[in-house]
Amino acid sequence: MFKLRREEILEGKADSIRRAIEHAILEERLKPGDSLPTVRSLAEDLGINKNTVAVAYRQLQQSGLVTAGGRRGSVVSGQASHRQNRGASVAGGQTLSVRDGNPDIDLLPSEAEIREALARMSVEHRLYGEQRNYSPFLKWAEQCFSADNIAVPRGIFVSAGALDLVERALNAAGLAPDEKIAVEDPGYMSLHALVRSMGFKLLPLQLDQHGIVPASLRSALKGGAKAVITSSRAQNPTGVATSKSRAAELKRIVNGADDVLYIDDDHSNILNLSPCNPWHMGARRWLTVRSLSKSLGPDYRVAVSTGDSDTIERLENRQSVGMGWVSTFLQRMVFELLTSAPVQKKVAAAGLAYRERYELLRAALKKKGFNVIGSAGLNLWVPISNDREVAEQLFDAGWLVRPGRDFCVTEQSGIRVTTSRLLSQQTVAFVDALVAVRSATTTTLVA
Repeated sequence: MFKLRREEILEGKADSIRRAIEHAILEERLKPGDSLPTVRSLAEDLGINKNTVAVAYRQLQQSGLVTAGGRRGSVVSGQASHRQNRGASVAGGQTLSVRDGNPDIDLLPSEAEIREALARMSVEHRLYGEQRNYSPFLKWAEQCFSADNIAVPRGIFVSAGALDLVERALNAAGLAPDEKIAVEDPGYMSLHALVRSMGFKLLPLQLDQHGIVPASLRSALKGGAKAVITSSRAQNPTGVATSKSRAAELKRIVNGADDVLYIDDDHSNILNLSPCNPWHMGARRWLTVRSLSKSLGPDYRVAVSTGDSDTIERLENRQSVGMGWVSTFLQRMVFELLTSAPVQKKVAAAGLAYRERYELLRAALKKKGFNVIGSAGLNLWVPISNDREVAEQLFDAGWLVRPGRDFCVTEQSGIRVTTSRLLSQQTVAFVDALVAVRSATTTTLVA
């Protein structure tokens, strides 16, 4: 059985374990059908927590390199079959991942900028019963919402990220299991998983290049949707942004809605990847949530929300008897970063870089006949049939992509490509690889 050496994972993190096993597959030290050590045995060998190993194995399974083999445990999948000169078209023959949805780490605040923020901020203790949130951070958030003409009827609610807000909001709305929630199709995979795990049923919202298709929203509401969760710009996985004219159409549908909660997950916010055209605020119950993971980094688990007074009050009440508050130490840290001139400059540069990288890939794909409907984001959606076959063939060509069916409510097929770290030469190589795969398989484009 394959043995992973401790020196191969000096960081002792899930990503380092995943990379070490990926390299073993690429170097053919691990071959299709080979079994990996059990989670428990590998954790004991490496002297680390078994949960860390479990996360690494789950990442490998999501990429298609490893499958769960029942009693055999985790097994290298047939997708990991090799051919000569795999990945010769990309850097050093290494497999490049365009599947994880992460921002470019070089465009996040540097260690020096983080340490400077720490040196400036107050580190005084906060005790139970004291003010729950950091006032300057709340004021900053309110100003940002107001700048985009998003109302702040009852202050700002602070949550531990956007998904935390969504979960709390659906619970606070008093929705019962088996209620119907309308989500984008294709849409954010983690959101779909969260809503399903809460016992709700998903209703699909169709997208085109202008945003949610109005007829699709009407259909979902007529079908009994009790909540509608969307992203008005930089939608994941497509990069679709709601146009001004489409926002006006959607506003006419939702105005005055009494029993439906509308949530806009504006995850790209201060990156300004496209204009902000929200359309949900005419409803009686609504929320706009803005996380900071894409601009500051995923480890900054904080998001700010505004919404109608009743919904915000429900959220505050629920949080007060649960976790209480999101760390004001974290809020202070985030505020210092967001108001730092060097970080503001870096965020602006990141937004520009992400727009350019997305557009470069979008234009190259459209030139080759692929149907791409988005305009800006960190991820791009390519509708294409036989997505798992395409993912396998791209892996053989040196590229890790995420098959698209996990993003879909209805029977759709495609691949999601993370554009945030794709440089020009890599973009050209990826498009060449995808075109070659399309020609070599029975895959056809989706109209």
